Amino acid sequence: MSLKPKKVSEIKKIEEKMKAKASKMNSLSKLPPYTMIVSEGIKTEPIYIKGLVDKINARYKNISKEPHIVVYGTGRNTNGLIYFVDKMIANGKWAHYKKFWLMYDKDDFPADNFDNTQFEAEARKEPAMSVTWSNESIELWFLLYFKDYRANNGRQQYIEKLNRYFDYSKTREDLFDILSEKGSLEDAKRRARKMYQEFLDAKVSSMSAMVPATRVYELIEELEGYLNN
Repeated sequence: MSLKPKKVSEIKKIEEKMKAKASKMNSLSKLPPYTMIVSEGIKTEPIYIKGLVDKINARYKNISKEPHIVVYGTGRNTNGLIYFVDKMIANGKWAHYKKFWLMYDKDDFPADNFDNTQFEAEARKEPAMSVTWSNESIELWFLLYFKDYRANNGRQQYIEKLNRYFDYSKTREDLFDILSEKGSLEDAKRRARKMYQEFLDAKVSSMSAMVPATRVYELIEELEGYLNN
């Protein structure tokens, strides 16, 4: 018994389905790993970074039922962030996350707490942990959107100078967008990278002694990669 040849219209439908499936598989291969950004603060840092994370999750919402990147503000000090992550993994709530970013400021926390958080986090292999900190505070990173800033005169100065560029508030919901509109994210990354590298070149081994400095640019660059792939 011979099979009837398929109609041209049927062949086109099959080809379209195959293309759609291939496209979806290609998109799935580019999905970010399940990533949890664990913030020391519960307001400014989560609000800011969520502005970028939401754009990434929106890109993949048609192929993933749940967001692959989540931001969680803890309200805990630097020394408690790793313990908190371990606890959440142990009770099964975060067991499926493959990577963790710890986001925190130096503020008035003891130097040992600030330094040891990075040492312990970066020694972890499973799950992988990275740190993204600011010394003294996240407002330094925001200020780098507008100017190079090297003075070690306290975080209150960051806020005062930010208000020269826009109406700054720690709880402003559009922080990521307004900073990108009024300033330059590319300039902020370039300035922050240069500042941090200069401390490394000078062989300053203590993160608490790197002031002012910030590593927020590293988290930003990883997240941007998920929008550009």
